Amino acid sequence: MIKRMSLSVVLAMALAWALAAGPLAQASEMAPVAGEFPGQEAGDPQTYTDELLGLTVSLPEGWEAVAGSQDYDLALVSPEALNGEQGAYMTLLNIPGLGPDTTLASALEPLASQVESSVEPLTAGANEGFQVRVVDEANNSAQYLVLFPYGEHGEVFYIQAVAPIGQENVVLDILNSLELNPPQPDYDAINAAWQAGLAENGRLVYGEADAPIELVEFYSFTCPHCANYSFPLNRLIALDVEGSARVRIELVPIAGDALAERATNATYCATEQGAGYSAYKALFAASINAGREYAYSEEGIAELLGGLDAGLDMDALSACTAENRYSAAIDEGRTRFTDYGLTGTPTVLLGTAEAEVQPLILPDGQVWSGSIPVELLREIFTLITEQGVALEDAVSTLMSQGQ
Repeated sequence: MIKRMSLSVVLAMALAWALAAGPLAQASEMAPVAGEFPGQEAGDPQTYTDELLGLTVSLPEGWEAVAGSQDYDLALVSPEALNGEQGAYMTLLNIPGLGPDTTLASALEPLASQVESSVEPLTAGANEGFQVRVVDEANNSAQYLVLFPYGEHGEVFYIQAVAPIGQENVVLDILNSLELNPPQPDYDAINAAWQAGLAENGRLVYGEADAPIELVEFYSFTCPHCANYSFPLNRLIALDVEGSARVRIELVPIAGDALAERATNATYCATEQGAGYSAYKALFAASINAGREYAYSEEGIAELLGGLDAGLDMDALSACTAENRYSAAIDEGRTRFTDYGLTGTPTVLLGTAEAEVQPLILPDGQVWSGSIPVELLREIFTLITEQGVALEDAVSTLMSQGQ
C-alpha cells in the first residue's frame, strides 16, 4: 500500500536543495489514493499502480510512493531524499483544466520566463506534452516541469521532477515508464439510467438498486469546486458504481442563479433524450476550459450539446428548455438541499441499508461539506462494506486511523 508520510515533511527535506522556482500556480483539492507494490526480487524495479488515478509507473529499488497534500496528488521519492539527503523526487498533480485560451505550452511559459528557460515538447513513453528544464549548478540540481494531457475532457498532469546533476536519467526513466489511463465509466449506460430515472421519478440515479451504499451529491454548475470535483467523481463511478457495484450514485443539481439554471435545464432536457451525463460532463469541462459565461450561454450550450456523439435533437432541446419543462425537478432538488440543512456545494451524503441518506459529520459536529477527497470516500466505502463499520461511525473511524 502507499506509504502514508506527510508530503510536507518530504518536501521540507528535498526542497532544501531544490530550485527556488515554485510549482504551477494552480491547486487541487484531490487527495492521493492508495496504490500497490507487488512483491519484487531485491534490486528489481518496482511497479507502482494507483487505481483511482489510473497511473502505473516503474520505480527504482528503494523509491517510495508518498501520500500528497492538497497541493499534490502523489510524490515519488528516492531513498536519499527520504533520508533528508540530496536525492531525486517527483511530485504529480492532476489538474481538471488549464482555463480559457490556455495550452500546455502557454501554461508553462510563465514558469520558463521565471527561471530563464524555454518550453520544449516532450515525448516520454506513451505521453506527449511539454517541459521546462532548469539546471541549478549552485544547488547541484536539475529540475523538470512537465505537463501531460490526461483523460478525455481537458485534464492535465503536472509533474515536477528534481534530481542531482548527473543523476537525471533516474527521473527520465520514471517519466518514460509512466502510463496514464484514468478510469472512465460507461457513458451510454449512465445516459440510459438517467433517462429512465428522470422519466420515472425526476431523479438522476445510476447503479444497482441493491448496492450497499447510496451516495448523493448536491452540486451547482456555477460552483468551481463542483466543476473540479466532477472529474475524480467520474473515476469513482467507473470503479465503485460500475466496477465493484458497491455504490449507487445520485447527482442533484442546485440552480441558484441564471447561468446554473440554464445549464441545469439543458442537462435535464438532454437527459430526456438519453444524453444527460454526457451533457453534464461536457458543460462542466467547458466551464473550466472555455469559461462558464460562454459554456452556459445559449450559444455555448447549443455548440457543446450539438457536438455530442449522442446526436441530440437541438430544436427539441431548445423547446424543452424554453418551457422550463423540468422546473419541478429543479425545485425538488432545492427543497431536498434545504431540508437536509445544507448550505454549500458540493456536499456528499451517504446512506446504507441500515441508515438513511445523511450528511457526513466531522468529529467537531460540523457537516463535512466541500470536495471530500474521493480517496477518503473510497476508504469509507471499504470501512462500511468490508469491515462492518456503521455509517454514523465511519468518519470518526477514518479519522482515528489517519492519526
